[in-house]
Amino acid sequence: MKIKFATYNIQYGVGQDHCYDLSRIVDTLKDQDIICLQEATTNWQVCENDNQPEALAAKLNLYMAYAPGFEVDYGSKDDNGIITNARRGFGNMVLSRWPILYSRAHSLPRPATGVFADFYPLVDLPRVALEVVINVNSNAIRFISVHLSHLPGEQRIAQINALKSLVTCLPSEMNLWDDDPELSVYTEGVQAPPIPQSTIIAGDFNFEDDSNDYAQMMKPLTDSTDTLIDAWLASKTRLSNPGTCLEYDGRFSRLDYLFVTPDLNGRIGSAYSDQSNVSSDHFPLFFELDL
Repeated sequence: MKIKFATYNIQYGVGQDHCYDLSRIVDTLKDQDIICLQEATTNWQVCENDNQPEALAAKLNLYMAYAPGFEVDYGSKDDNGIITNARRGFGNMVLSRWPILYSRAHSLPRPATGVFADFYPLVDLPRVALEVVINVNSNAIRFISVHLSHLPGEQRIAQINALKSLVTCLPSEMNLWDDDPELSVYTEGVQAPPIPQSTIIAGDFNFEDDSNDYAQMMKPLTDSTDTLIDAWLASKTRLSNPGTCLEYDGRFSRLDYLFVTPDLNGRIGSAYSDQSNVSSDHFPLFFELDL
C-alpha cells in the first residue's frame, strides 16, 4: 500500500516572512497520510495562544498524538479565586489517517556540553522523541517523531545514542498489558497493541550529512549489527536537491531526515523537499512509502 508521508519542522507556524499563519501549514500537509511534526506549541503568545496540536488535527481531520519536550505554567486565577489551568509547551506531533494504537514520549538526555564562546544560544530546550504505533494495511509500524538538540558535541551525540537504543530495546519489552479479566477496569477489554520492530524515525536532527553526528547515526544500532537506512539516499526517485532548511546566510542545509530499519529498505519510492515553501525556516520533506 503506497502512502504519502511528510516530516516538517513547522517553526511554530512562523514563516520566513516572520508572520504567524497556521493555515499555511495545513495547506502544505492536507494530502498526507502520516505526518511527523516538530516545534508544535500550546499557548504561546507569538502563536496567538493556539493549541496547535488540536488545531492541526481538526483542520487536517487526522488522528493525532502530541508530546511536549517540556511544559511551563500558563494558568491564571480570577478575582473570585477560580483557577484556569493551562500549560505552555513545545514539542513533537504525529498525525495519521489511521488510528494511533499507542503513543509514548521518551525524554532525550541533556548532558552538559562544551561549545565555542560565540555559539548562540548556549542553552537548549529539553527534547523528546515521540513514539507511536500505527496499523497500516494490517502491518504495525512504529513511527518516532524527533527533534534533536541544536548544540553540537556531547548533548547531540547522547541523544543520537538514546534514539538508536530505543529502536532495538523497545520491541524486547514486555507487552503493554496482559489480557487479564481482573485488569479489565484498566484495559476495558482492549487487546494490548503490538510493539513492532519495523521503525521509521523522522524529524529535525540538526546535523548535516557530512558531520560526525550523521556518521554516528549510521553506525550499527545498539546491541545489533544492523544499521539504519537513510531514506533519502535509498529512495527510488528524488525530485529535488536534499536541502531542508534555509540558513541565515541564505544557504540550504540538510537537517531533516527519514531513517528506517533495514526491513523497510526498498519501500521508499519518491522523495521531495519543497524548497519553495516559506511557511517555516525548514522545508517540508515528502516521501512515498510502500507499506
